[in-house]
Amino acid sequence: MRAHHPLIVVESDEAERARSLIEWVSDRLNMAYVHWTADKGLLRSDLPSFEVKDSDDPKVALDYILESTTDTLYHLRSFERQLDDPLVEERLIKVSQKLFSRKAAVLMDLPRAADVSAGLTRVSTTVRMAPPTPEQYHTLVTHLLRDLHRRMPIEVRLSGAEVGRLINQLNGLSFFEVKKILTKVIVEAGRFSAEDIPKVAEAKKEIIERSGVLEYFTAEESMADVAGLTNLKGWLRQRRVAFSHPERAREFGLTAPRGILLLGVQGCGKSLCAKAIAAEWQLPLIRLDPSILYNKYFGESEKNLRRAIHTAEAMAPIVLWIDEMEKAFASGGGDQDSGTSSRIFGTFLAWMQEKKEGVFVIATCNDISRLPPELVRKGRFDEIFFVDLPSDEARRAILEIHLRRRERDPAHFNLEALSAHMRGFSGAEIEQVVVSGLYAAFSAQRPLDDRMLLQEIERTVPLSTTAKERVEKLQAWAAQRAVPAE
Repeated sequence: MRAHHPLIVVESDEAERARSLIEWVSDRLNMAYVHWTADKGLLRSDLPSFEVKDSDDPKVALDYILESTTDTLYHLRSFERQLDDPLVEERLIKVSQKLFSRKAAVLMDLPRAADVSAGLTRVSTTVRMAPPTPEQYHTLVTHLLRDLHRRMPIEVRLSGAEVGRLINQLNGLSFFEVKKILTKVIVEAGRFSAEDIPKVAEAKKEIIERSGVLEYFTAEESMADVAGLTNLKGWLRQRRVAFSHPERAREFGLTAPRGILLLGVQGCGKSLCAKAIAAEWQLPLIRLDPSILYNKYFGESEKNLRRAIHTAEAMAPIVLWIDEMEKAFASGGGDQDSGTSSRIFGTFLAWMQEKKEGVFVIATCNDISRLPPELVRKGRFDEIFFVDLPSDEARRAILEIHLRRRERDPAHFNLEALSAHMRGFSGAEIEQVVVSGLYAAFSAQRPLDDRMLLQEIERTVPLSTTAKERVEKLQAWAAQRAVPAE
């Protein structure tokens, strides 16, 4: 504003915060503040008698601004729909030219995913509102609790550490969403304590999943549930501190880790690894299913990806799990879908190159041949790990994990002999052997034993046999181009 930028776009998905900021700026600069709404046109809150006839028509409102000679901040609220009219765009460009030499300016608060034409982009300045900081969340919660306490008797029982947990759960939510969630929880219980923090997490999960492109996971697995993969586990241990304390990493001459690509045979634990990493690092896990991004309307698929990226960054620090990446970025898909996959791929590459700290990407892939070479070159991900079929020792550990999970004592089974019979089985296939054996035992009303498990092993034809050529091709590719996870 002080530099006389005449047309400013404030990008934010929090209209209330954007409007408060714009009003604050007009007050600090001692400028008249006029705002426009679709139902009432141009208004001045300090002058109730102020009226511009028919200014609910955006073209009439812009004509008034063109003719005005006062130093005024004009705030066009929720103006994204009006930008579809070429006459409105033409007048906005004229306004930017007319106001350039004056103190007056036009500001529009628009959602992050709103489309702004190339013509308007050239004459406007974009300001992106940063997500709320932990300190801002803390201030908001303090004021909210104080206001609620004035209206009704409530009891707040939170230690300093529990307040920190609550603030972490609020990351990525708008102020309006925070007010709505906390007010509901407090009014229903008449108090707020550490026991209510999971209710906040559940409400946040519903809000995130309502977007239709992201899924919020409460990661319950740990690295103890992942058998083998010693190289991957060691790599993650070394980088955990650098990710959680990026400022210390920078002082040491390092950048925070960006993420990893997990390539491997289906059913060998790639998804389990993503969940376990989030749990081990004590971070929220957000899953992006690439196939959901695609929309039949032009430009909507790219908007979906940008919205998903924005949500992930707002929630940082998090683990972003991109499941079966080849579904979205298959090589050669651009010609068959009018270039949509190419545009999505370009958007994702640009983000990976410039993304902020705080989002650790774990991408999984079953068919590396379908991914463009630009995506798997060094530098996109910190490392590409290959998750192969489990070794003898890993199969034994996987069998033990699944028996314990179903309350069976592994000491009652010959794990060495059973795991030897399962050579070539994936982790998922080993789990199904245990599940099928339990069904057989339940039907026969007998305890599960080695014989039942051996019968299920003999009935199972593993993927390494049914898709032998594909598995061998993947193993040959990874032998030269990826780091073994085991």
